[in-house]
Order: sequence, then structure tokens, then C-alpha cells
Amino acid sequence: MTTGAARPNPQGTFNVTNVTLSQTFILHASTAEIDGAPRYTVNNVSYLTPDTPLKLADQFANVCGDHKGWLELVFKNDLDVMDAWHLDGFGFYVVGFGQGKWSPESRSIYNLFDPVVRSTVYPGGWSAVYAYLDNPGMWNLRSQLLKNWYLGQELYLRVYDADPNPAKERPPPENLLLCGKFQPLAPVPSPSKSASALSPQIAWFHKAMIFIVTVLYIHQQ
Repeated sequence: MTTGAARPNPQGTFNVTNVTLSQTFILHASTAEIDGAPRYTVNNVSYLTPDTPLKLADQFANVCGDHKGWLELVFKNDLDVMDAWHLDGFGFYVVGFGQGKWSPESRSIYNLFDPVVRSTVYPGGWSAVYAYLDNPGMWNLRSQLLKNWYLGQELYLRVYDADPNPAKERPPPENLLLCGKFQPLAPVPSPSKSASALSPQIAWFHKAMIFIVTVLYIHQQ
């Protein structure tokens, strides 16, 4: 049982002094009015359930996190209340937090020796967490405040594993039902019976006309 456990030593402390980051996502939580209704947003985008199921879209196009890579998540809170985040499929530990704006220079104050389990972000502040993406799949990242979550403060993180081992995740069946943006291709229409039935008649008519024209030509000669 090592998936989502403390790293680099699954049975020890969460010490990340010697890891290399593969990606950094900066997620900015704020509010907005969309179509006259109040909404919560992440990077100015408020989530709505799409017509295309996410696992179906997963087979065609997506943006994803690196499997078995170290992800740095920076949560920025422009709300006037304490915010809290949750990532399904993984545990993350806060390596740094502060007030005002986060910048790459903020990494100089990170605690990489014994970061604590924590998911809150102070009003007007930021929190940075590290997560080790060792669990392939499509995972929900959302605010733990029910109102924020319901009104759009969420997104999905796809962790892709190139290993085709079906024990990890079975491929889609050949008869997978498509919907949303991925509609099945229209079948090629087969020739109609009426058109097929007329074909021999048309051929006979052409032969008869050629015969008549030939006879008339010989008669004129």
C-alpha cells in the first residue's frame, strides 16, 4: 500500500528535500457573476458538468499530469473566507504558505523536511503543496466548502499512465457508446434496391440504341 503514501519513503516521513518537480499548477480561487448569477471560479473559469463524459473525452483529448511526477500545486485565495481544497486519489502536504502574492521566490521559505497534512488557504493568502502522481486516473480537485464546490470551484486532473496493463485500467470496449462532442460516424449508405434493379435495364437500353444507330447508318450507305 504505497499509492498516495508519504514520499520518498512510503513508511517514513514526508521529506521532499531531494525531489524534482515535473509540473507546477497555480490555481486562483475567486468569485464572478456569470449570466447574472454568482459563481465561484478557478483561474476565472467556473466548472459546469460537460455534455461529454470526462472518461469518454479522456480517450480522445485532454490535459494531464505526469504519471509518477512531482506536482506542485499553489492555491491562491482571493475570497474573504478561509478556503480548503481536496484532491481525490492523493494526499498532499503543505510545504509553504503566506499572505499576498505567491512567486517562484516564495519557494525559499518552503519547509521540505517535515511538511504537515493541511488543505486550508487563508483569506488573501496562498498555500503550496506537493503531490506525487502515482495513481493513474481522472481525479476531482475541488473546494471542500460545499457552496464553493456547488457553484463551480472545481476541476479535474487526469494522471496518464502509458503502460497498457489492463490490470491498472481496462481499455474501452469496441462497442463503446459515444455521445457529446464524440458522436459516432454516420454509416455509409448502401446502394438502394431500386437503383440496382434499374442498372441492367439501363445497360440493355444503351445496347439497343447503339444497334439502332448502327442499322440506320448502314441503311443510309
